[in-house]
Amino acid sequence: MKKFLTLTLVLFASMFFFTAKSFAAEFELVSYTANARLQWLANIGQPEAEQILKELGKANIYGKRNLLDFDRLEKVNGIYQELSYLATVQFVREYDYKNIFDIGGGYTPRAVVFARDGRKYFGAELMAVAVSADDVMKKILTPEEKKLVSYDEVLVEDTGKFLSSAKKMDGKLCMMEQGLMVFLDQDRLADMYENIRDTLKQNGGCFITSDLATRDLFKELAAALYGEDQAQLIYDETKDMYEELFDGLVNEENFDNQIDAIKYAEEDLGLKIRRAPLILDTSKLNCLKDLTPEQAEKVKKIASKNYLWIVTVD
Repeated sequence: MKKFLTLTLVLFASMFFFTAKSFAAEFELVSYTANARLQWLANIGQPEAEQILKELGKANIYGKRNLLDFDRLEKVNGIYQELSYLATVQFVREYDYKNIFDIGGGYTPRAVVFARDGRKYFGAELMAVAVSADDVMKKILTPEEKKLVSYDEVLVEDTGKFLSSAKKMDGKLCMMEQGLMVFLDQDRLADMYENIRDTLKQNGGCFITSDLATRDLFKELAAALYGEDQAQLIYDETKDMYEELFDGLVNEENFDNQIDAIKYAEEDLGLKIRRAPLILDTSKLNCLKDLTPEQAEKVKKIASKNYLWIVTVD
């Protein structure tokens, strides 16, 4: 009996160890990529990003010590992240969506901003990040605000969890995604879009993203700051950063161009797409203060272009 109990305890401990190890590995990979986006935003003065980064208690995981072209990468990535982030915030406020369904948002400041607006926010994440993000929000938000924010494990291929999570929200959704799509292979991307379609059919609303134009938007920003001849290099260096520092493979084969993306969404999935300016009100952009007047005007012009994709089923 004693041997049996000993063996049982050993097996249980082993199961716990490997489960915990898997949980930690999952958390580490995703939190690193989410942490990088937070750093870009915090370093240009986005206050909610600064709050979350402080609560996470993490030092910068990139800098001049591991990125030779750090200054240029920081500036272009910071602007790219702020434009993409503020585009979602302004869109939700303009159309007064009360329910936000964020796919793979990690520690995005959107949760803080929307909760303080009085909007309901749901983060669809891997379990490890969902648990951590929920804990961070408890420290930042008031008890009443925290009631509006929830997270759960929802994998992009899990139709059941998409639909059941969306059912908990009262009314139409604004679904969104920023930064996840580039890490998905074609099969998982197709699964995600099918689940977005089915969820929108169930709840109504729309899905918004700037990721269908990631390369074009990023390279145009890089060119505006450092010239056309440097845009591809800065894009490639950023891609290498994510792949080397965070062990995440960036998938550039999903769509060759935006026309292919529209064709896939409309013809294969029956979705409808319209494009809109990223940001009409650029007065709240923190990134402009560190730019020359000429650079600032170029960034404002890019922000007014139709880089925001609005996907619906009707």
